[in-house]
Amino acid sequence: MLSKLDLKASLEGLVIIRDDRLPVRRIPLREKPLPRYVLPYRGLLGLLIVAIAWPLSWVLDGEVGQNSTFFPLWLGFILIADGLVLRRTGTSLIVRSPKIVAVMFVAAVPYWWMFEGINLITQNWVYIGPENRTLVNYLDTSLSFSVVIAAVFELSELVGSFGFIRRFSRLPALVLSQAQIQAVAILGILSFAALLLWPTYLFPLTWLSLFFIFDPINHLTGRPSIISQVKKGDWRLVIAFALGALACGFFWEMWNNTTSVSWKYDFAYLDFGRVFQMPIIGYGGYLPFGLETYAVFHFVAGVFGWSSDSHVPMNGDAQTTSA
Repeated sequence: MLSKLDLKASLEGLVIIRDDRLPVRRIPLREKPLPRYVLPYRGLLGLLIVAIAWPLSWVLDGEVGQNSTFFPLWLGFILIADGLVLRRTGTSLIVRSPKIVAVMFVAAVPYWWMFEGINLITQNWVYIGPENRTLVNYLDTSLSFSVVIAAVFELSELVGSFGFIRRFSRLPALVLSQAQIQAVAILGILSFAALLLWPTYLFPLTWLSLFFIFDPINHLTGRPSIISQVKKGDWRLVIAFALGALACGFFWEMWNNTTSVSWKYDFAYLDFGRVFQMPIIGYGGYLPFGLETYAVFHFVAGVFGWSSDSHVPMNGDAQTTSA
């Protein structure tokens, strides 16, 4: 029989143990460390979930198949990304604060429903398949939306773990006075209003206006913000979240393309050169969407007092040494 101390030691083996060269995970009840190329258990679990959910999304027809596979597919994807970050850096979003991850899943539901509301005006995408406006359908849809913020943060932290990101830590600073930062927030509000008034021409502001509103507010209230970093000449968060969201966008569009119930786009004068269902220029919208997601989440987290736990480490920080 295992004693309480033995059991505790075994459970502690589930977490990365850091040394000077490489974060090493140890298998519970064993002394031999996992090889460098093996994912932590959450990553392996994520691979298993994706390996099951992805083929099922091809086999199961209609809305039932889409609703039953979208969430597990992205949950597995998030676990894989978290496992990769954990293997590379010795820390991860789930390790640092599982509560924040849970908050991300909850906050993502109204966050994406907001974009669905904006889309009622801009009409940039439509869902293909039978309409089913039941309560169960809305709950299933909300569950699918819940992965958005966590996926963007996980992929962005993974991008930020690579060595190339360090070159963006000492770029020219964006010098802004308090009055100018306030003006940016006002510009964001005006751009959002303009989007609603002239959606045919200004629909790209869907992915910019909220960033211009909330990131200045975050900076002025002492919450984590992009502005606070670029004022110091550190552009790593900008690059990491832009590329992280772009990577998410690629997988969203790829998995959307293989299902019978999916969404299609209408970008008016920009509707050309499709990759999967998305016009190629539309992928550019994912770049500011990453920044927008960062800003909106930190605003919401700050309102509820959660921002102190949601720092995103970047390669080049004192504790981050992965190449």
